[in-house]
Amino acid sequence: MLPKEGTFYNVGMISQELLISFCRFLSEFLGPSSEVVLHDARTGTILWINENPLSHRTVGEVNSTTILSLLDARCRKEQSDHLIGSINRSEGQTVLRTSNLMIREEGKLQYVICINQDVSCFSQIRGFLDNLFAADAPTIETEITEATDIEEMMTNIILEEVKHGDVYRLEGKEAKLAILSRLEKRGVFKVKQAIPKVCEILGIAPPTVYKYLKELERTRKK
Repeated sequence: MLPKEGTFYNVGMISQELLISFCRFLSEFLGPSSEVVLHDARTGTILWINENPLSHRTVGEVNSTTILSLLDARCRKEQSDHLIGSINRSEGQTVLRTSNLMIREEGKLQYVICINQDVSCFSQIRGFLDNLFAADAPTIETEITEATDIEEMMTNIILEEVKHGDVYRLEGKEAKLAILSRLEKRGVFKVKQAIPKVCEILGIAPPTVYKYLKELERTRKK
């Protein structure tokens, strides 16, 4: 029997080897300008990634599970098992089109298949056409789900900026400083619950966030 629309096969029916085989197929189908990653959502471990990946990650690397959980929460809210076509940027500022498929078992997230596609050339073509027709070329931004309140919008902005830095990679002081700097410029810290939410997503304590913000302030004054 085929699964109902909007659902995915129960993990108990699919082996990890089959998921890897599926990811390998996607990678070969999409070609070298795309990255396919299979995440173990329970541990954050990368179980499979294609050769020469756009994000320079490797099999066995452990990333934060927080973003995977947030993506799953967004899917559940939209009563879906996938997110298609968010625009992000890699560490080298490559424009990426990101899609994610959530694989659950008995309602719990087990795996996430992530596809990142290098769409830089299309961005450049778009800019060329805009200039050609004397139109103002808009800045490419990550799509933000319509928020029901300011705190939900704040969470979307934080998630967007985290993904802009380097998809799913949160480790390292410099990476966190860069994210905090962008969030500060966008006025996120004017929202009351911003600090706790940033701490949750970046996996750092509030004193560390305040310390980094002061460091950014000192840098600006130099």
